[in-house]
Amino acid sequence: MARLLAMIMAGIVVPGLAAAADDDYLRRFLVGWTGGGTVKLSLDGSPWRVSCRFNPTGSENAVTLAGNCRLKLLFFLSNDIEARLRYDPVSESYSGTYVVDGGPPAILSGRRQGDELTLNVRWPTPVNGHPEAVIVITNDTKRFTLTTTDMIGLNGKPVVTSELAFGALAPR
Repeated sequence: MARLLAMIMAGIVVPGLAAAADDDYLRRFLVGWTGGGTVKLSLDGSPWRVSCRFNPTGSENAVTLAGNCRLKLLFFLSNDIEARLRYDPVSESYSGTYVVDGGPPAILSGRRQGDELTLNVRWPTPVNGHPEAVIVITNDTKRFTLTTTDMIGLNGKPVVTSELAFGALAPR
């Protein structure tokens, strides 16, 4: 379960990091988020519904998203998640980590083009037979979506293992 939610979180890290000149992009993510979608527990398994809720904190070139995701199997499983992402304006790249229930961090790195952030994920232990995945996050200021793609085996074809959508919560 922790690995599954780690895969979810890798995309939820949110591309809210931008150069100081791109403050509008950063502000898109400094609200609460709620949403969910489907996640596969294995590459050949059926997708399961998940629901998540996150609250961000941030600064000029960094964001932290902390929250909780729930997966309904025969009962609800719930995991605490924290993701941190930093933008480096010199290299125009993103890097960070995420942790599920205090476990070992996954390493994130990637680049943004327009509203789309592509993150390479390095799992702390192999997931689906390999240590890496790709997450694409797209946002339009009021919602963001993320898709996680894993490979079947070391040199296999790509398989979508999560598809999630999040909406901004109204300010209180």
